[in-house]
Amino acid sequence: MATDDITSTLPRLLSTVKHPGDFFAAGAVDLPVIRAHVDGLGGLGLPIPRAQAEALARLATPAPYGRGPDTLVDPAVRRCGQIPASAVHLDDSRWRATLDGIVADATAGLGADGKVDAELYKLLVYEPGGFFLEHRDTEKVGGMFATLIVVLPSEHEGGELVVAHQDRETILDLAPRDLGSARWAAFYTDCRHELRPVRSGFRIALVYNLVRRSGRPPHAPDHRTEVDAVAGALRAWGSEPGGPVKVVLPLAHRYTPAELAFRTLKNEDAAVAGVLIAAAERADCIVRLAMVSIAESGSAAAVWSGRWSREREAEDFEVIEVHDRVQAADGWLRPDDTSEARGSIIFDDDEIAPPGALDDEEPDEEHFREATGNEGGSFERTYRRAALVLWPAARELDVIHQGGPEASIAALERFLADPTRADRAAEMAALVVERWPRPRPEGGAWDPLAKLRGPLLAALARVPDPAPLWRFLREVMAAGGFDGSEHVALLGGLARFDDKAALDFLCSFIETNAPSLFAAVARLVRAVVLDRPGIRPAVATLVEALPRLRPAASWKLRDARAAQAEGLTDLANTFDATGDPALASRAAALILGDEGLWPLDDVVVPAVLAIWGSAGAPADAFAGPLLEACLRHLRARTAEAPTPPADAKRSTERLTCACRDCTVLSTFVADPQARTWTLRAIAANRAHIESVIRAAGTDLDLVTVQKASPHSLVCTKNQSTYERRARQHRADLDTIARLEHARAG
Repeated sequence: MATDDITSTLPRLLSTVKHPGDFFAAGAVDLPVIRAHVDGLGGLGLPIPRAQAEALARLATPAPYGRGPDTLVDPAVRRCGQIPASAVHLDDSRWRATLDGIVADATAGLGADGKVDAELYKLLVYEPGGFFLEHRDTEKVGGMFATLIVVLPSEHEGGELVVAHQDRETILDLAPRDLGSARWAAFYTDCRHELRPVRSGFRIALVYNLVRRSGRPPHAPDHRTEVDAVAGALRAWGSEPGGPVKVVLPLAHRYTPAELAFRTLKNEDAAVAGVLIAAAERADCIVRLAMVSIAESGSAAAVWSGRWSREREAEDFEVIEVHDRVQAADGWLRPDDTSEARGSIIFDDDEIAPPGALDDEEPDEEHFREATGNEGGSFERTYRRAALVLWPAARELDVIHQGGPEASIAALERFLADPTRADRAAEMAALVVERWPRPRPEGGAWDPLAKLRGPLLAALARVPDPAPLWRFLREVMAAGGFDGSEHVALLGGLARFDDKAALDFLCSFIETNAPSLFAAVARLVRAVVLDRPGIRPAVATLVEALPRLRPAASWKLRDARAAQAEGLTDLANTFDATGDPALASRAAALILGDEGLWPLDDVVVPAVLAIWGSAGAPADAFAGPLLEACLRHLRARTAEAPTPPADAKRSTERLTCACRDCTVLSTFVADPQARTWTLRAIAANRAHIESVIRAAGTDLDLVTVQKASPHSLVCTKNQSTYERRARQHRADLDTIARLEHARAG
């Protein structure tokens, strides 16, 4: 069989699975208020209170078990109490309706047909420590083909029911999820089953014989022929190169995400899943249950129905062309119904079995937007279907990676946590790094994977083989894939390498990242060189990056300059550790030589105050020149104290507009006597004057008076420029005092 035929061959082989059921069925029901009575106890409360559970345990007699023709009582084999059916009275019509529903679901799940009756056999009470070793039930009455167990609501833990048939096994936890419901299970009488020990509380269950009065009783399905054939097809698929990475097999029935589970699959879906699980185990393949989502969008046109309607139905359009179609599977479940974090995995048309299985499906949601203006009509529609997804175990890493980087990292962490999967961890690490997107040379673009770099670094640092980590450092981190959030993980990664390798990486890393993220890089360099003297030559590379700082955008300039000041503080601490006065002096000269990149007021002064205010003596060759430059700058600016204006004249230097209203405005501003000017004009003219005044920062207060039409703009002179300079002067004097105090020690 060619591998590219698997999507056709597999459904053909599975189509021979005739039996629409499985060897067991299970479910839960909400309990109505019912009348229940036990001889010797009286009315039975539901949920069963602990006091009544204890009373039932005292009332019960030891339950026997059968061995060949003998009936034995042995607490080493079965520790359980029983109350005969004749002593249990459930005559309430509401219980009968509930039981009928349970029997119907159990019959469908087992694949039985015809009329099936449930005959109460006994009530079983398992106390803490109660259990029953593996055994098979005997057919107690004619026509009996299965056993039904209904676990009544009573607080307990443990007591899981394990049911096995041929080479398959399932574990059913029938402990109530809430005390207003009962959980049930049914299985064929030829199934092996056991009850695991009850850890706490009391497990109280009604046991029924499921009986079919006429015809040949149904039996557990025997799919060994189909399992053999499917296993052979799966082995051939996995052993040959090429073909689809995985196969997506849509289920026959519909399921909501909330109800989807292997244990709740219906009829033929349950049978097919059972065959696939058994065959996959033989062929070293993996089977999972998932929800398949398909999202389509494109162009559409309205369909004229012969009359106009304001309430056009979704069906009143036709698709012209599908522009986008995304097919993905998520909500992954293992055969034991435990969830699995695989993320949303894309699948292609050539992975659907049989080919075209989803082509004629009806969408779950559909929306149409009519044409408006220059845009034509469009549609969006989505489909949700349950599917079995399988792949050869050898392709497990490829499937994991299809779930995206987050799922790949989660899988890598799982492999690392399991010492027996060290080889798989190494393979996963190499695959993730190989397929991780490399930074763009131009940089600047938002990186949706930035938040995952730290977790990936931390995981790679735990992989015994350092090669994937080194490749990620060189090809991603040193190439511009860095935003500072990876600080701790990057330190941990560098600890894996000797000083020579770490220095080689750091120098390249600094060259690329320091111009745009100086503060984050300086913080990292400081942390590394303080701990590892052999890497201190990297500081020189950081110093040479000072004049290459990339200016920040105006909208984030304030935050960028605060970060620059923090970076200079870290650089000063680094010089303290290196003890290289020549390099420290060069760094100071580079900073003071470009005030555009390193402004004194916004960057250098805050940095100097932080440096001199920290514990320990700063590196004088670096911090000293910066401090002196700051003092010179501030003393020059405070040489003359600002004085308030002597009259009403204000500066017109930035009033450059020459329109009629602005010319009058300029004359008013320059007038040493006039203090108020009123402009009565239409809104557009007033708005123009307001914008010119605000842009120029002219010392005027503006008030709009709405007493007449058109409204008036009243402009009153103030002393805002003087007040601003006075505040700056006082702040400068305070900063000078702080700097001089710091210098004095």
